[in-house]
Amino acid sequence: MTTLRYTLFHVHRHIFLLSATILTSFFALTTVPSFIPFTLHLSVLLFYAHLLNPSSAKARIFILWIVLSLVKSFHWFAPSLNALSTPFTSVLVLFLHGALTSLVTLVLVIVYARSRTRLWMHSSWTQILLFPATWATAWYALAHLSPVGYLTSWSPVSGIPAYDWLVPIFGSSIKDWLAAAWAVVISQLWEAWYMGEETVEEAPLLDHEPLVLNGSASIDSMIKNRFKATIALGSVLLALTAPSYFWYASDLALLPRPVIGSDSTPLTVGCVLPSRARLNQHNHHQLTFEDFLAESKTMNNANILLWPEGAVSFADEDERVNALEKVSRAITSPDQRVGVSFEESYQDPADSTGRGRVLRRTGLALVSKSNETQMLYFKRNLVPIAESYRLQKSDNPPPLFTFDLKMPKWASGPAVRPISVTASICLDFAMPDPFVDLPLSTSSSGRPQIILGPARTWDLAVGNAMWEQAKQRAMELDSMVLWCDGGDGGVSGIAGQGMHEVMRVGEGSWIRTIGVKYPADDHRTFYATIKGSGGTIGFMWLLVVGGYSGRLLLAASRIVPSLERISANASSFS
Repeated sequence: MTTLRYTLFHVHRHIFLLSATILTSFFALTTVPSFIPFTLHLSVLLFYAHLLNPSSAKARIFILWIVLSLVKSFHWFAPSLNALSTPFTSVLVLFLHGALTSLVTLVLVIVYARSRTRLWMHSSWTQILLFPATWATAWYALAHLSPVGYLTSWSPVSGIPAYDWLVPIFGSSIKDWLAAAWAVVISQLWEAWYMGEETVEEAPLLDHEPLVLNGSASIDSMIKNRFKATIALGSVLLALTAPSYFWYASDLALLPRPVIGSDSTPLTVGCVLPSRARLNQHNHHQLTFEDFLAESKTMNNANILLWPEGAVSFADEDERVNALEKVSRAITSPDQRVGVSFEESYQDPADSTGRGRVLRRTGLALVSKSNETQMLYFKRNLVPIAESYRLQKSDNPPPLFTFDLKMPKWASGPAVRPISVTASICLDFAMPDPFVDLPLSTSSSGRPQIILGPARTWDLAVGNAMWEQAKQRAMELDSMVLWCDGGDGGVSGIAGQGMHEVMRVGEGSWIRTIGVKYPADDHRTFYATIKGSGGTIGFMWLLVVGGYSGRLLLAASRIVPSLERISANASSFS
């Protein structure tokens, strides 16, 4: 009677591992990938990859590629139907994107599996660190190249609060590295069990011909060294969770900051989402500028109000200026700011024909009572086809504006405190490193306390995915994002510094008072200081090269005495 291990991993290994890969992919490749299911899927894929020789398993690799592409597309199928002009175009683009990302994944895991035992990689530490570095580098590069950034990439965005403290230091790329590192640990331990000592029942079934490396050295020593390195890496990954349970938690990082306190500035923020019942009352088909303005007047107790992406439309810049003047007149307190998101037409500044070519763009203006537009930003990343064919993107980085906020009488400490604000719009938040170019000034360290995030998504799954991306960007800067999504089923709320709950799904305005750290941190996070995750990627490869360099130094330490003995013998002979 054969053992279960022999039956599954020798007799039916391809059927079992292909089935396991497909099954885990359904839980891993969702619109909001979670860390544990994703890591489990990647570990199964890594284990299976070392059995897939491209020269003899082309059919199996092709089947695996098609299945992974379909699973990836399946989770995004419903949200994508209304993304573009026709459902056919949406589904076609979706499948092609899923096929491309699945192909990248298969190439990464198969190349790693086939190359990790090459002579130049015989450092065990290099072997286990190579894949995490390659994986993080590939998805960071693809996020820069993809028109939707991280939104549909193979990157976990939830389910790992124990590692959140690393994000302000290394950026979101550290999550890719951690997922890949855990996948290597799990797959290596699985391989150690798979190649372990056979049972009495398995002994007659397995080939006992000794394994040799380079015709002389036993492979057992390499396996033992790799196993030790795997255990060491697993121990390091477990140790990295410790800060989240000690000093990180004690610094209120896992809880919202108190509103009332000597080290907190109370700040009331709100999202302006008028009910669509107004459409029936006024017999029009979409919410107008007057609807948003009237709704804002009912929320005058807020310090910062935000309108959703493209809330209103302007025929030209002059109409926008006049409309913002109306917003300014409606503001009742000098401590209030209103973020108005809009679409507008404007004259193409690069048009040399003199015909007055008209373009459109999406923007955000921060308006105060003093009839002054204190911050103006235009969207830099457009949804492919749906927006890119009719709107123009901007190349200017997000601005940073600081205003003085008068404290209520019950608040302790200085009566006036500075509040720094920046902004991006919807898909901008899915891109890597969108805030690394924030300007420095005498009144600000370049670290915003509030990030304004107007959005307009078209499906609840997309809204939730973008909400998770906004949370990642806030975490990278150790800041908070005010997310206001005016789309159907849009997700709105406040995220960052211990806050992560959704305030509203769909229409309906809301207000919340939050506590902002006082005095504000006078330095950027390490991630922002090194200008994004590029430095993190370099550090990952430094670890890989360091392991290989250590191997070379060890080999050199053994060669030098031999050369000295040869030289001594040659001298005595002469």
